[in-house]
Amino acid sequence: MYQKTGLKVFGLAVVIMFVLGMAFKVGAQQEYQPDQQQQQQQQEYQPDQQQQQEMMQQEAPEVDLSDAELDKVAEAYEAVTEVREEFQADLEGIEDPEQAQQMQEEAGEKMVEAVEDQGLEVETYNQAMEAAQVDEELRNDLLDRLDMEQAY
Repeated sequence: MYQKTGLKVFGLAVVIMFVLGMAFKVGAQQEYQPDQQQQQQQQEYQPDQQQQQEMMQQEAPEVDLSDAELDKVAEAYEAVTEVREEFQADLEGIEDPEQAQQMQEEAGEKMVEAVEDQGLEVETYNQAMEAAQVDEELRNDLLDRLDMEQAY
C-alpha cells in the first residue's frame, strides 16, 4: 500500500513540476527579450517549433474524458494548487532537509488525496494534465472550467 501511494505521489509530483515548469517557462519567455545575437544562438541549439510540437505530441497520452470527468479534473487541479501553495508557504524558512523532505511527502499525499476526493484516479488526472500541455482544445476547455469555478 505504501509503495503504491508512493508511486502515486511521485507521479503527481512529476506532473506538478512539469506544469509549474511550463508556467515558469511561459512567464520567463514573456519577460525576457534577448538581443538578436542571443536569438541566433538559441535558434542554432533548439529544434524548430514544428519539431518541438511533434516531440510533445508523441509524449502526451491520449485522453478521452467526459464533461463530468473534465469538471473533476478542473476541481482536482484547484485542490492540488491549494495544497501546493500551502506547502510552498510552509516550506519558507525551513532549513532542515529532512524536515523539508517530510513536508514534501505529506504535501504529495495531500495532493493524491485531493485528486481522489474528486473521484479521479491519479493516473487519469496526470494523463489529463500532460495532454493539456499539448492539446490546445483540451487546455482551453480546462481553463474555461477553471474560470467558471473561480467565478463561483
